[in-house]
Amino acid sequence: MKILITGANGYIAKNIIKLLREKKYQIQTINRKNSNKIYRKLIKKKFKPQIILHAAGSGLLGNNRFNKNDYYKKNLLSTMHLINFIKKTKLINSKIIFFSSQAVYAKKNNYKIHEEDKVFPSSYYGKFKLLSEKELLKIKKNQIIILRIFSIYGIGLKKQIIWDACKKINYRKTQFLGNGKQIRDFLNIKDFLSLIFKIINDKKVTSNQIYNVGSGKGMRIDKIINKIKKYFLYKDKIIFIKNQHISESRNFISLNKKIKRHYNWKPKRKFNKELNLYLRWFKKNYFNKSL
Repeated sequence: MKILITGANGYIAKNIIKLLREKKYQIQTINRKNSNKIYRKLIKKKFKPQIILHAAGSGLLGNNRFNKNDYYKKNLLSTMHLINFIKKTKLINSKIIFFSSQAVYAKKNNYKIHEEDKVFPSSYYGKFKLLSEKELLKIKKNQIIILRIFSIYGIGLKKQIIWDACKKINYRKTQFLGNGKQIRDFLNIKDFLSLIFKIINDKKVTSNQIYNVGSGKGMRIDKIINKIKKYFLYKDKIIFIKNQHISESRNFISLNKKIKRHYNWKPKRKFNKELNLYLRWFKKNYFNKSL
């Protein structure tokens, strides 16, 4: 089976590549820096993958270093390059799996997000993810699977709230943006990999599908930070600061029944246990060191 993976330098893609190489799959990878060169080469060779895992695109939601043009290049433009490759190679009967995001959804408060809920992204990241979904769904004669991924975490991840909290406590910094009451749905990378393996090997031919991918459980940000604080025996008080870019009531918890049913899959990792493994990894490699 030939598999094409975009965004090969990202955390999720690296873990998928490692898994599939161990399983002896034939893999072609593309990253942002070499994408044009590799696509030209693959078009010339008439390379036709049975599976495409489109993992390209920045996941640094809310990062002030990124502006509208950055998100366009890292998300929508990378999708258009992939679509051009699909057209040039006249690809048919392949499975194209796009790693989208919870960020496409409108504001939610007290209940879980369903795939049929309103999409109304509030960030450039979410907007370009949604536009990418729409462009991919125009592709004919291939199966398009959209995975709206919630918060992936696990050993080796060097971004998002768990990494950020570890870094701040390492530097004895106490301030965090928001009020700490935001709720997020955390899915361990190992559970995500087990799902991807099932999707890749699923033989059923179905129509295009959109799935929420999360644990289905919510965790409050302040409680996570306090767990990290306790692990590292940090005594100072954590301070939360209001920020205009962070909604105080915007909660994201996935209703993941659809994907659990379709692929006979369910998350197995316990958050507290996996968090402790992450903190042990951070302590061994980075604690009391300059990052």
